[in-house]
Amino acid sequence: MKKSLFLLTIVSLLYTAAGFAQPPKGQDFEKFKSQKISFLTEKLNLSPREAQEFWPVYNQYEKDRMELQQHRRGLEQKTRDENIKMSDQEVIKIVHEITETFKKEADNVASYNEKFLKILPPQKVLLLFRAENQFRVHMFEQYRKQRDGEKH
Repeated sequence: MKKSLFLLTIVSLLYTAAGFAQPPKGQDFEKFKSQKISFLTEKLNLSPREAQEFWPVYNQYEKDRMELQQHRRGLEQKTRDENIKMSDQEVIKIVHEITETFKKEADNVASYNEKFLKILPPQKVLLLFRAENQFRVHMFEQYRKQRDGEKH
């Protein structure tokens, strides 16, 4: 029960935070990725052995997570234009597909959580999830400062 509650909390935090700061597109993505690696490396204080095992698994996790999120956003995009008329059957199909992607994202987090626990001590796995959220907040604040600076 505690494990399920913990996982549900983590997944909820990830979804909430993901809505505030999506990774940049195009050429800024590599800069974003290197900033994230640096941020997580500092926060997790990985040993050389941990880093060697952790980063390939984490990179695949990120790739899988992004693919699932892009698929969901594509489905959501279909419903953004209020002038498009869809039958109830079409709407039901899209709603079911969207909820299925959320399930797949949760399963992805749970699966990689177990992989991370085989590589890192439990405290560092918890720290990873915290650090990811801290990074999203940090990037959102940077974006807001940059945007506000352009207005003045």
